Amino acid sequence: MTPYVLGIDCGNTGIKVALFDLQGREIGALGDKVATFFPAPGFAQCDMAALWTQCAALIRRLLDEWAVKPEQVAAVGCSGHGNGLYLLDHEAMPLLAIKSLDCRANDLVQTIKNQPDYDLIQELNRQGVWPAQSATLLCWLKQYHLETYQSIGSVLFCKDYLNFCLTGEIATEYGDLSASGLYDFSAGEASAVLLTALNIPEMQQAIPEIRECQDVTGRVSREAAALTGLAEGTPVVSGCFDIVACAMGSGVWQSQAASVIAGSWSINQVVSDTLPGRDVFMACHFPGQRYLAVESSATSASNLEWFICEFFKQEKQQAQADNLDFFQQLNALVAETVISDDLPLFHPYLYGGCDNQPVQGNFFGLAGWHKKSDLLYAVYEGIVFGHLEHVGQLRRAGQQIDSAVLSGGAAKSPVWSQLFADVLDVAIQTSDCSEAGARGAAMAAATGAGCFPTLQQAVAAMAKLNPPLFPRSQQQAILHQRYQRYLAVSNALKGLM
Repeated sequence: MTPYVLGIDCGNTGIKVALFDLQGREIGALGDKVATFFPAPGFAQCDMAALWTQCAALIRRLLDEWAVKPEQVAAVGCSGHGNGLYLLDHEAMPLLAIKSLDCRANDLVQTIKNQPDYDLIQELNRQGVWPAQSATLLCWLKQYHLETYQSIGSVLFCKDYLNFCLTGEIATEYGDLSASGLYDFSAGEASAVLLTALNIPEMQQAIPEIRECQDVTGRVSREAAALTGLAEGTPVVSGCFDIVACAMGSGVWQSQAASVIAGSWSINQVVSDTLPGRDVFMACHFPGQRYLAVESSATSASNLEWFICEFFKQEKQQAQADNLDFFQQLNALVAETVISDDLPLFHPYLYGGCDNQPVQGNFFGLAGWHKKSDLLYAVYEGIVFGHLEHVGQLRRAGQQIDSAVLSGGAAKSPVWSQLFADVLDVAIQTSDCSEAGARGAAMAAATGAGCFPTLQQAVAAMAKLNPPLFPRSQQQAILHQRYQRYLAVSNALKGLM
């Protein structure tokens, strides 16, 4: 029988499951939206039990629809969005899940930054604090919801929770933990020094054992097998922080290679042999004893999702009723737009700004003659401008970016991918696979199952890239002009908040 590996990729807004062969070919994939609950302004939460039920049902459907026998699945790997919190109580029952779109801790961030030992926090965790960061959210719970804080038995991340549901084992891995603000890079763990500086020393006992992404963390339990259709005992690896999974799944491995992910978050990252300095947003562990230098914020495709829900709901419903590709229709509208300075600008700050200051999204320069398609183009462009803000910071920090691999929702759109090449002024490649994050997790699973001797060999064997898209010189002058105006408006807005 042909062996397959199963990759699960759970982001803030959607969950995907996909089967791959050992050449990296996508055999089948399914996805669904993940519900977000907003119990109060700035809060973004997830129903943990519902998430697991949804994940298990997708796995079962995937195996059924592609007629894959349970014993053909050699191993399972999961990737998930970073930061936020997925908490278990002292009896290992679901307690609370907060997504990384949450901004309840905006005010607390400034309080922590004013502490005398804030410089120590930055030096140890290489990112300081920001609103949806795991460390900051734990600080918020201790200050404002002490009963919940005292009930915490285990601090997990999204993919760790799904692994727990699959296996019953509680563990985390280096990628997620090192990006959470809880990890002391000098000590290689969530140290007492760092947690004391954050005033959450009690959490040291709640942070589980740290493993490498390809390490087998457990095996599919009898209960999980009954729900998912997987064979009991199937190996489950520790899995990946989704930005690591997307990088690997799209073939990014070599040092100095750049990865741009346009998903719920704007992720812009470069593989580094040395620990990045404090002049980038964050550092996190990358396989091969290396790091990612990361510039990111919640300023990417989640903005488009909001725009579609609010302004293209009828068109989407009609496309679904007619069995048409709705996003192909959107891409056609964007492709038909003639770029000029008369078009409105969009700032993709619905969930916070690119420097994580408390700014808000907006359309700027609206006029009575603008059509809905003009606003749609502005959203596409504004999201790419948000990525350019981060790429500019990486370049200022000494990272050379001459080309990049694009993954996430935008990579599925040739029109949007070309706009990335034009705006970032680099050659852009995309993966041949629609689910790069799930494929990265599957690479870790294949390595953990012994299908490849090393993770590097799994990436080399399973990743495939489409031909590059190059910047179009005829578009760059107007796009540069619009970007300068975008920055001027953005900076003016920050002065008003």
